[in-house]
Amino acid sequence: MRGRRGPRARNEGESPKREGTLRKPRYVEDMERRDFLKNMVAAAGMLAGLLPRSSAAGGKSAPGDGSSVLYRAVNGNPGTNLEKVLELMGGIGSLIGDRDVVVIKPNVQWWNQGAPNLLALKTLVGSIMERSGGFAGEVVVAENCHRGKTPWTAAGWSTPFVRNGDFPGGKNYNELGANLKKRYGQRYSTVHWLDVNSGGKRIYGPGQGDGYVYCDGTGQVPRLACGNDLSGKDFRSTIMTYPIFTTDRGTVVDLKNGIWQKGAYTGQPLRFINLAALNHHSTYCGFTSLVKNYLGVSDLSGGPDPNRGGRLTGDYYNFHSFPFNQWSAGPRVGMIGRAVGTYLRTIRKADLNIITAEWVGLADRTEPPVARTRMVLAGSDPVALDYHAAKHVLFPHSKLGLHDPGRKGSPARAYLEQCATETGGQLDESRVRVVSYDQASRRMQTGEELAVRGKISWGTEPKALLKYLKFRYRQQGA
Repeated sequence: MRGRRGPRARNEGESPKREGTLRKPRYVEDMERRDFLKNMVAAAGMLAGLLPRSSAAGGKSAPGDGSSVLYRAVNGNPGTNLEKVLELMGGIGSLIGDRDVVVIKPNVQWWNQGAPNLLALKTLVGSIMERSGGFAGEVVVAENCHRGKTPWTAAGWSTPFVRNGDFPGGKNYNELGANLKKRYGQRYSTVHWLDVNSGGKRIYGPGQGDGYVYCDGTGQVPRLACGNDLSGKDFRSTIMTYPIFTTDRGTVVDLKNGIWQKGAYTGQPLRFINLAALNHHSTYCGFTSLVKNYLGVSDLSGGPDPNRGGRLTGDYYNFHSFPFNQWSAGPRVGMIGRAVGTYLRTIRKADLNIITAEWVGLADRTEPPVARTRMVLAGSDPVALDYHAAKHVLFPHSKLGLHDPGRKGSPARAYLEQCATETGGQLDESRVRVVSYDQASRRMQTGEELAVRGKISWGTEPKALLKYLKFRYRQQGA
């Protein structure tokens, strides 16, 4: 999908009842007859292009012993913190090549502290576009905020930011996108992925245009599913879905398989950056950041309530109705982590994960109470990053047990454990090396300085304050 049009995704998984097998699309038959050899050659190039950039360009990658490395910068502004983190990782040139197509996925379903900081995103795009050695590729900011047929008129796209903007002359994602488009022209695109039930289109591959691919085993698409291991009425299964879309330059991007042109994958490197905020989410999920950001990549057609719709196709639930009962816990806690972990393992795992924890919501994603923690974190392991950010940034300020990822049995701990099982992500802090720089003291931090102390703004909205106090009261009574 291009500009304000929405793409679609593909799925696979386990096998509850499915729709009957659909007829093989005509373009697949044509490709099999005419382009088999060409595609085999291109696929070899594509696989080479999908190798981590750090392997080929000298960037700092995760160790090979199962441990993880995460990078932090604190006490600068969102732009300087972002720049410092990239520097600690070896520079943007070690992460992004000069002709890569880079897809950046922020979560823009909310605004204020509920969305990644505007200045941090502007700085990230600028760092790529102006990398040493030049940049002839493309940068795409893409998101599915699940706000109907015209998402650019809602949520963080159009709502003015009261906090977490820090971008002179811009107060929401639409204005930031316009600024980037004016500055970088056809090399920059903003893309809105649309759910199928909101005007998007279900497709089976790039030859059918923009849309979502459902990995349910039909139409020559592999079945990629995961279930909750329960039985009877509590059993649920979901499938993977992913978007195919067109940039302003006319480049067709298949998020799973790469760049497509003239009936074949080209092998041009495709990089994916997961850009998230850090906030309270709910009693049934705890907090939200990198792992949960993948709900904005998948199609959530059918709605959040598994008892009233909630299906993508056949008996397959979407990524929200699979683990949850609308706004409460589902039959098995932690299944959102399993679904996302399966996505990372079978569709695409981000090459780079970034948390812009400038402001952190303690009980809400748009209203106070909030803490200004002035931090950016990055690395290749979303589980280790989410665990660290929740434990050392969010929890010390909220003091809510549902934000503590170390608390056994909590929803947050459960979904991180499930994601770690699927991906090899790291929850053991003794196996996570932290590289942290303090902009205020201009020195590297030690292991005893991991806790972040930000200033809390409690606000004056009674409803928001009562919400926070209710969480605290429930915790003390538990």
